Amino acid sequence: MKQKSRILAGALGCMLICGSPAGYLVSAAAQPQVQDIEASAGEHTAADTEAPGQTQGAVLPQDLAPDYNDPDYVKMMMQQKEQEAEGAAPFSLRSIEAVTTKSPFTGLVYTHGAQFSDGDIIDGIDVSKWQADIDWKKVKAAGVEFVFIRCGYTALSKDFAMYEDEYFRKNIQGAYQAGIPVGVYFFSNSITTSEAKKEAQKTLDLIKNYQSMITLPVVYDFEAFSNAYRAYGLSKAQVTKNMIAYADIIEDAGYSTMYYGSPNFLDSSFDVAKLTAYDCWLANYTTQTAYKGDYAYWQYSSSGRVNGIAGNVDCNFYYTGGNGELTPPEELDPEDFAEGLGPVSGLRMEDNDMDYITIQWEPVEEADGYKVYRSKSYGGTYKQLKTINWNEVTAYTDDTVIKSEGRQYFYKVVPFLLDEDGNLKYGEESDILTANTLRQHAFRLKTTANIHLRRQAGTEYDSLVVVPAGTGLPFFKYTLATDDKKWYKVTYTKGGKSYSGYLSGSYVTIYTYGNTTKDVNVRTGAGLSYKVQRKIPKGTRVTIVGSSVTVAGTKWSHVKYALKGKNYSGYIPTKYIQQT
Repeated sequence: MKQKSRILAGALGCMLICGSPAGYLVSAAAQPQVQDIEASAGEHTAADTEAPGQTQGAVLPQDLAPDYNDPDYVKMMMQQKEQEAEGAAPFSLRSIEAVTTKSPFTGLVYTHGAQFSDGDIIDGIDVSKWQADIDWKKVKAAGVEFVFIRCGYTALSKDFAMYEDEYFRKNIQGAYQAGIPVGVYFFSNSITTSEAKKEAQKTLDLIKNYQSMITLPVVYDFEAFSNAYRAYGLSKAQVTKNMIAYADIIEDAGYSTMYYGSPNFLDSSFDVAKLTAYDCWLANYTTQTAYKGDYAYWQYSSSGRVNGIAGNVDCNFYYTGGNGELTPPEELDPEDFAEGLGPVSGLRMEDNDMDYITIQWEPVEEADGYKVYRSKSYGGTYKQLKTINWNEVTAYTDDTVIKSEGRQYFYKVVPFLLDEDGNLKYGEESDILTANTLRQHAFRLKTTANIHLRRQAGTEYDSLVVVPAGTGLPFFKYTLATDDKKWYKVTYTKGGKSYSGYLSGSYVTIYTYGNTTKDVNVRTGAGLSYKVQRKIPKGTRVTIVGSSVTVAGTKWSHVKYALKGKNYSGYIPTKYIQQT
């Protein structure tokens, strides 16, 4: 299975209570003050509850018939009871140096982990049928920047039964037309791996006509925090297996996936160490979460108010992971460093394909998490890809690489810890890891001038040897220098000594090889208007010279080939060449 730990990549459109006798949610005794603040923030006039500006005649939440077989409805009722049962203890928050933002949907100020200080924090919501009719244009104008929409669910009945959310199609079309980025979630109650696979297939059936609209993850929302849920009491091992089974099918269809839970539920019902390939949607109703595990989204309230929606709605933050540069240590304040922390050991490329690279390293015992940086060239600027908020998550899959064969990227990993005041302290950065996308075909190049073979990709690096014009060499990988010029890694032998280094793409011609997949006409130029030289049989080995040329929507390749001992060249459609 392709590992994915996406930056955006993902979120979950579901809801979470902050107190439950089942231990799924943070206990009421632990955080009574949070519910008090959110309840007071949720007090509105009668006009507010009618959602000013709501379309006349629209269905409101209170118009919907109760459905005790719908897991979201049961959850919503439990949330209301929990909020009503909370006392009025005052809320206090210790002062720490961390990022804070004010939610436009609750009016409260939220304190974010210092590890998110170098990224953007984006406001969003998640909805299901229980928000009833929604005016999506007003929702967009109210500041909603993303939404997760329930597409379906498994009922709470003893027998396994799946249903479409009756508002899903209306919601996804409305959100998309309003210009709001969309993700979806399926509320699972699977007990077996087989059931989880059926839920995944049901999800794909529901969203198949909306693939172009879904740019955020498809979320596995497993919740079973009371005996009202058919999957209540399912083992951690089985829940984890079900999540992976669901994710495999969803990702094979081209979507990213994510899982969801509260701190207690993530600890009791998921083996999160086996889910490092996926992002997590944290559900914790508080103004400052103490959870130190890895998460990309934070669902912080179920009682937000958004113009265009009648009644309460779930509110979420999305952490982009930042695009901060890796500042050289000498440019940082010494107080920003944790002495003796790191560097990570065992940094390596664990897996790769033409469209992703997975790196891995050994955990640093004292670290609270890691920051992953990448550069397109060895000496270039390193941009932050990911903040990992957990010591035990020691792998990252970079699926933002350009789909290509043998392209090199350069990575650094920096451990960090959060001190007692919540401030982030950097550890020592790792050495540079050179990794590459998968290479499947044979490539060669020929130098077009006498050219320096450089130690790294860039003219600022030492010359190892001069390679004469006309030299043909296989190349293994290519990278980009800071000026975005291609450099090719080769091994060149001179005088019995081998040199491995980089040649500038400005002074080489690239060749690839292939076989024709059918009898095909060779023409004197790229296009059907050119004269046919001859027909070459299926299976003819050809050398592809230079880049393809597109004429009238068809790509043409300039090829060289041999027939009966003689060498020829010409143009054939690229689609008739199987590279080898």
